[in-house]
Amino acid sequence: MLLSTLLRSGPAAWTALVLIPALCWLSLQNTGSTIATWDSVTAQSTIVLGFVSAACGACAAWEASRIRTAHVLEWAPARSRLRIATEHLVPTAALGLTGLAAALAVHAPPALGGPGLPDPAILATAHLVVLGHMAAGYLLGLKAPRLLAAAVMLTGGYLWGFWPAALGEAAWLRHLNGQGIGECCSLDRQPSLRSLGATAVFSLGLIAAALAVLLLDRSRKRTASAWALFLACALTAATLAVPLGFDGTQPRDASAFRCTGSKPQVCLWPEQQPHRNVFVREATGAAEHLRAVGLQPPARIEFGMVKPGPSDIRTVTAAGLLPTEPPACSQGPGAHYPGDAAFAPLYVWLALTAGSSPDSLAGRWPQEAISLAQQVRTLPVPAQRAWYDRNLRALHDCRVQPEPDPAKAAAPGDGAP
Repeated sequence: MLLSTLLRSGPAAWTALVLIPALCWLSLQNTGSTIATWDSVTAQSTIVLGFVSAACGACAAWEASRIRTAHVLEWAPARSRLRIATEHLVPTAALGLTGLAAALAVHAPPALGGPGLPDPAILATAHLVVLGHMAAGYLLGLKAPRLLAAAVMLTGGYLWGFWPAALGEAAWLRHLNGQGIGECCSLDRQPSLRSLGATAVFSLGLIAAALAVLLLDRSRKRTASAWALFLACALTAATLAVPLGFDGTQPRDASAFRCTGSKPQVCLWPEQQPHRNVFVREATGAAEHLRAVGLQPPARIEFGMVKPGPSDIRTVTAAGLLPTEPPACSQGPGAHYPGDAAFAPLYVWLALTAGSSPDSLAGRWPQEAISLAQQVRTLPVPAQRAWYDRNLRALHDCRVQPEPDPAKAAAPGDGAP
């Protein structure tokens, strides 16, 4: 059958008129969560995968129902069952590719011009998910009425595409439907090959089951073979996915990490290298400001942003002086941690001391913390250090009460719990 005939008579072209604009709109709502790396852009673009796979599964079910209703499989066997299915599903497969490409195009601008390309493993796995739904839809369409098969695939495909990601328990299910990497990635993390493998194997199970039904002759034999192939792949996929839990990322190859400068040493990923001079200049300037009040900045600094702002670099440099985790004494039932109240004022004071502007901190931190830190900045350097030392102890020791009032914190001999 001619492709033009399939496009006119099948559901794929009509579905595209609704699906592609909807995918572009949905993708635009999600672009704020990406960072300017191809891994992040490609992974985040798959957030619409549940819509694409559900629509393609419904289209495949519709096509199979048409073939069953027309008794095409009972005609003289000029074409094999597999060839018939393949020819009728080509437009639907193209619809899936187009949908994924449209979502990627919307997410791509932040990564344009940077090193690398869209992640082929993510894209290939996403399209396998679409093909898996098409295989399931085609099998259902051969057995169920046209409207019922399409409705079941549209509803069931949507639920399977998004429901596992909402589960607190059995979080590993998200790695079977393609949403395991939906929240990836950071500069030092990349998509987990194990997560992608679990997704691919599960989808291949659906495809293998459909192939068994189409290629084998005896009804009992093909049904048993189809179920055996699917269950074997599903079990393998679950074995890969269960240890992952929520996390669909893995550490990035550290050989791409490069450090430059000294006092402090600034370490950057390839995407950050075009802005290396800005990172080094602002981090060095922040370190000098911190030393002016008697603080020793971190010897090595890493940054999470790709395209830096001077205030952001200085803030990150200064924040390296604060603990990244609460102390052990703050953990456990009934634990009391008064030092938590000191974190925001300390963070803001360090950022301002390093040269960040108050405007860059507004909206990120409470205005009370910003006003307090600015008040502390008006004191003599020894008094500022006394305030900082007292409240920093409260971050490390649950027995120490923070003292945000700079006059009290700087009082001689203060610092007792």
